[in-house]
Amino acid sequence: MRGDRENAGIRGGAIAPAAAAAEREGALQRILTPLDGMAIIVGIVIGAGILRTPGLIAGYLGDARWILLMWVLGGVVAALSTMVFAEMAAMLPRAGGKYAYARAAFGDTAAFVAGWSEVLVTRGFSGAAKAVLISEYLILIGARAPVPVLAGAIVIGFYLLHLAGLRAGKTFQNWTTALKVLVLLAIFGAAFAFGDGASWRPGSAIAPAQGALLGFALAYQSIAFTYYGWEETVKMAEEVREPGRNLPRILLGSAAAVAALYLLMNVAFMHALTPGEMAGSPLVARDAVAAGLGDAAGIAITVAGIGILVSSLNVNFLAVPRVALGLARDGLAPARLRGVSRRGTPVAALTLEAAIIFTLAVTGTFEQLIRFMMFCAMAVDGTIMVGLFALRRRMPDATRPYRVPGYPALPALVVLAYAAILAIIIATQPALALGGGAMLAALAVAGMVVARWRARSAVAGGATAT
Repeated sequence: MRGDRENAGIRGGAIAPAAAAAEREGALQRILTPLDGMAIIVGIVIGAGILRTPGLIAGYLGDARWILLMWVLGGVVAALSTMVFAEMAAMLPRAGGKYAYARAAFGDTAAFVAGWSEVLVTRGFSGAAKAVLISEYLILIGARAPVPVLAGAIVIGFYLLHLAGLRAGKTFQNWTTALKVLVLLAIFGAAFAFGDGASWRPGSAIAPAQGALLGFALAYQSIAFTYYGWEETVKMAEEVREPGRNLPRILLGSAAAVAALYLLMNVAFMHALTPGEMAGSPLVARDAVAAGLGDAAGIAITVAGIGILVSSLNVNFLAVPRVALGLARDGLAPARLRGVSRRGTPVAALTLEAAIIFTLAVTGTFEQLIRFMMFCAMAVDGTIMVGLFALRRRMPDATRPYRVPGYPALPALVVLAYAAILAIIIATQPALALGGGAMLAALAVAGMVVARWRARSAVAGGATAT
């Protein structure tokens, strides 16, 4: 383990010379402002989840009070998690985000699992889920091609956009995020204007299809997916101006904005529809507005939903290639992935992530994708949060522009919450947990092999130099 940590290349809070040299090879552009960072987070977080999961959650829980309580719980866990990651992000503002924190705290093997789980699973699966959902909505408004064909075409379109460079991607993100917020506020206003408090009337609750514990697990997985992405800007830390100062502001401000919007939207949905009317709906926002304005308004909301999803999917192509880039810089991925074009695009890494999303999008369904993704994401994120304790102990004198309040109690509470939720998922969905666990175990074995190979290569190189 000691050698594994030393390979991380970090001494006393500073990046070792080899890592610094590797950073210079990839000429990322430090051009992102706090507004850009918040647009990225709000852009990826508010998307497929708030459009698709309210119908699933209503069926899982069946009662407006439990539905709102679950959304509040998801917001609290996301906010506390954001505080933990904000400290690590300000301390280690490197491309790759969570991957870099795992490497500093635990070494190459943990970094390999953290990085490749994002590239292959969490962000690959979420990107595919969004492409599938956009395709479903296109069919709702008249598209005649099957979902796999539409989803594949959407992925190719985003790949071509991001080949144009970081400025093109961030400009697209800023405009689509602004449009997204306006659309959501319009939906909120329309649902309240034409709703009649449907979910608050006696007898509006329905019996959930599953038992209480399984219903809780399924609902939380859906809500966790809807909040997921609150940390996305940390992957692009080397492209944020004054990262020590701005990253905590971006993370905390975005988490608060997203939580407020989600609560407003769910209150509005339940003001217009009962849990029974919401249950199973592929687009609750459309149904809530159509209840007062008719089918034409429903079609307009479907089109608006496509715009919301486009903004969210864009961030998968913006941020995730930076994780592959960070892995390549540190010898945990093929060296070719660290190449950056003159326009600031890690082209090979972008091509890899586009291929992963494309493959999943043409073969998967929405609910299957998000449930598998969130089990793996929560397991990895919970482990990385434990890294905060290791970093405080191993690097006590490192510069920390932001410190998580209530240390060590607050981060310990967050880790325990993740562990409890994972335990419920394992108990209620053993097949899913087995599949996700097998995926993470395979990554861990591969990480150990790569870490040992790197250690041997370093020893052989030192002997040759001597």
